[in-house]
Amino acid sequence: MSHTGRDPATEHRHEASLLAGRAQELRALRETVRTSAAGRPSLTHLVGESGIGKTSLIQALTGTDFATPILVGSACGAPLERDFSFGVVRRLFSDLLAKIDEPSREALLDLAGRPARLVVDDASFDTRRTSTYATHHALHRLIVTLSERAPLLLVVDDAHAADAPSMRFLAYAAHRLRDRPITVLISTTDGEQPYAEEPLLALTDQAYELRLAPISGEAVAEVVHRSVGSASADVVAACTQVTRGNPFLLTELLRVLGPGTPLDELDADEVRLLGSPAVAARLRARFRARPDTEALAHAVAVLGDGAEFDIAADLADLAPAQAARALDTLVAMAVVPNSHPLGFTHTFVRNAVLDSIPVGARLTAHGRAAHLLRAAHAPSEQVAAHLLRSGSSAAPWACEELRRAARLAAGRGAPDVSATYLRHALKQPSSPVEHSAVLCELGSAELSYAPHEGIGHLRAALAAATDARQAAQAALKLVPALCMLAAHEEASEIADTVLADLGDEDPDLAWRLEAAAMMPEFLRLSTVPTALRRVERMGRPALGDLALRRAQQGMLATMTAWRGEQREKVVRCAREAIRSADQNFFRPPSYYTLFALARTDASAAIEEVYAVADRIAEGSRWPRATAIMAMAHGLRALHAGDLHEAVRRFASALASFEDYGIDVRGDHCAVTCAVWFTDALVSLGRLDQARELLARHMDVADDAPETLEHTFLLYARGRLRLAEGDARGAVHDLEECGRRAEVWQMRNPAVLPWRSRAVMAHLGLGQRERARELAGQELELALAWGTDGVVGVAQHALAMAVGGGEGHELLTAAVARLAASPRRLGHAAVLLDLAALPHAHATGDEARATLHQAISLASECGAEPLVRRGEQLLAQIGDGRRKGRRGNAPHGLTPQEHQIALAAARGATNRQIAQNLCVTVRNVEFHLSSAYRKLGVKRQGLGLLLLAGTAPQTPKAPEALQAPEPAGAG
Repeated sequence: MSHTGRDPATEHRHEASLLAGRAQELRALRETVRTSAAGRPSLTHLVGESGIGKTSLIQALTGTDFATPILVGSACGAPLERDFSFGVVRRLFSDLLAKIDEPSREALLDLAGRPARLVVDDASFDTRRTSTYATHHALHRLIVTLSERAPLLLVVDDAHAADAPSMRFLAYAAHRLRDRPITVLISTTDGEQPYAEEPLLALTDQAYELRLAPISGEAVAEVVHRSVGSASADVVAACTQVTRGNPFLLTELLRVLGPGTPLDELDADEVRLLGSPAVAARLRARFRARPDTEALAHAVAVLGDGAEFDIAADLADLAPAQAARALDTLVAMAVVPNSHPLGFTHTFVRNAVLDSIPVGARLTAHGRAAHLLRAAHAPSEQVAAHLLRSGSSAAPWACEELRRAARLAAGRGAPDVSATYLRHALKQPSSPVEHSAVLCELGSAELSYAPHEGIGHLRAALAAATDARQAAQAALKLVPALCMLAAHEEASEIADTVLADLGDEDPDLAWRLEAAAMMPEFLRLSTVPTALRRVERMGRPALGDLALRRAQQGMLATMTAWRGEQREKVVRCAREAIRSADQNFFRPPSYYTLFALARTDASAAIEEVYAVADRIAEGSRWPRATAIMAMAHGLRALHAGDLHEAVRRFASALASFEDYGIDVRGDHCAVTCAVWFTDALVSLGRLDQARELLARHMDVADDAPETLEHTFLLYARGRLRLAEGDARGAVHDLEECGRRAEVWQMRNPAVLPWRSRAVMAHLGLGQRERARELAGQELELALAWGTDGVVGVAQHALAMAVGGGEGHELLTAAVARLAASPRRLGHAAVLLDLAALPHAHATGDEARATLHQAISLASECGAEPLVRRGEQLLAQIGDGRRKGRRGNAPHGLTPQEHQIALAAARGATNRQIAQNLCVTVRNVEFHLSSAYRKLGVKRQGLGLLLLAGTAPQTPKAPEALQAPEPAGAG
């Protein structure tokens, strides 16, 4: 195992790698030598697979500084020297006699006898010139004489390659050690055929065997970190996996990586693909006398893990008996494990062998492997993997095999792998029909991760279609994709043309295409009537195909929810749409049912449907499906008033849309996400963020294009303008939003609560009549839909519009409705307005209780504007002992912030403060965070500021107009 041509630093790393994890074995060998030096001779056989570290361990042992002087003789068997008589013995005695002075040396050789001198000194010595026994006896006498001077350590590395006379002598001497202070250590490598088998067996039979196992994962990590610096746990695990703790392989792997490789940036999968020319050369040397073994190893390397023996034998052009012998040799050499199916023991060795095969032979081998595997009915993806590696070689069956593999890959959620197979399928011989089908399948797969490339291939598939049905299949994929890019006119033109060509040839296919054609029409205001007529036609037939029924149910659920009709029907359609669904569920119109269902407040159905959809999205690994599910969960959180969770989900969804590689301005689904995101940010009081978000999706001043996504954006901008105090701008946006929504039959306030927002904007302008009109319409529509939350919000809006005693009654009714719903934000808003009524101050205790409840709810939601307004009202009412006095706190804090911060400054925990004030811990945390921000201190600094009263006053910002809090929009 000697290595040449290394610089000292590399050599040091090499030695450190090979010795890592060997402390226990080295201690055992050193103890054996010490014991033998005391007069108890030993014979040890060190054995293990190639590269396991035997030589390094021997070198460490022979370099040990023992307490007593020990004469060391070491030699190494070598294939090129095994025909030299007594070559190993000569090397042993050369070491033993090297440090003895010349007179003593001559005396020792004279005492041993002439045969010993001939072996040690005569380079022309020939065993035929003297009897073997006489030679062995003389050499033994020399060893005994030397052991009387000092204990001996005789080491023969790679004894399987040692010359036969030397091994016969060692076997002879081993039987005659008696009580001499002599240690004999020999090493062999698994799977190597001994040159002198009989004497080697005689030695190993009487020796203690010390087998070296692979080093541990901890030792591998130590070697990696010590040799090349820091590396991630995944990279270390990959190093362990591909080398299986073989020190030599680990050293060569680290050499391939190089000392300058930034391992902390290296991907573990890259490590698993590496090979080494040095490892391949070493293996070639071991295979030199075994051509059949090398051929089988090449075949197994080409086939990869899980290779069948008969296929590997065919690929290697070996008869079964030849292949069996070759396999047994590979097992003995630990190149492959003793199991079936076949594979390499070390991935790193497999990579090295594969890389060592010349490129032409390797391409041919992969092509043959594909043929053999197909004939054996192997899985299509296994066949396809070899077709990919066979270069441009073609077969008449290859295209269909690659398409079958692509469908399997797509089914397990790997569209990128599917597309790789299909690109190769385009290079295979195929008919025009098959060529168009491949283009369509490729475009569909690419839509999942590279939409622009996918659209290009779908256009090519449509152009290459050989009949109307094939054109319709391509159009079904292309039209929705074009809608994502806002190419509505092109999408409509394609759909209408293909529908006209298809006629009555395939009613189910026509229905699908009608659904696709409806989308670009529905997204534009001018063509909505045409789209709605299509919807009516599509809702009538009783479809037999399950996938079509699912799509139909998704569409029906959406339209029913938009119109605010038959909430139970929406729940029923949603459950039907998800039944036995696959990843096609996340193509329109099926997935719309998720958003429709969220408006029903039917928690059991929502849990059931969302759980199934989550599993489908996770299995599809499609960024768009992931984004849609994040939107759905975000909408649900927004309805429940969990604003921080809603923001987290919407931000994740927008990031997925952007990663998908499309312009989110033109994707109606991404724009809807931005609308809901804006709604949540405004409720949190983050107006700057909301403004920035809208600017990324809406770059027009007043005249928004008449598309569905811009209608939603008008609502979001109106909401933002209302919060900023721009009532006139809010009225403009919200009324225009409502005008457009009516064309789309989007009347349900649970879907788009523009009227509630517009009521407050009109009130801000003194336009009470219009406010009453809109609020009345809102309540009528809300009652038709029937959920407590929507009805409560509508009652709240009407109460603000009518005022007086009627308004008080409506607010009271709204409180009851919202308390029974999951809409905590709307509940907090209506409680604030109820407590703010002038006559409520006459019953201060009741008003204060209402305000505390409202503040607690708003704080749990994270709605800081509502919290601030509640605290202002609480300060105006006073604490009950000083009526009429304004309870302003110092330092710019609100009264409740000041009260909570003082308690914290005095050492109370958050839980204790919550219990004392009858609020939630989250409420306490919210107010403390606000106090820290205003005061510019952490908790430990509160005492110095509040108890000493040294902090400056901070002016308060004016509050924005308040409005009833709907459940969310879009």
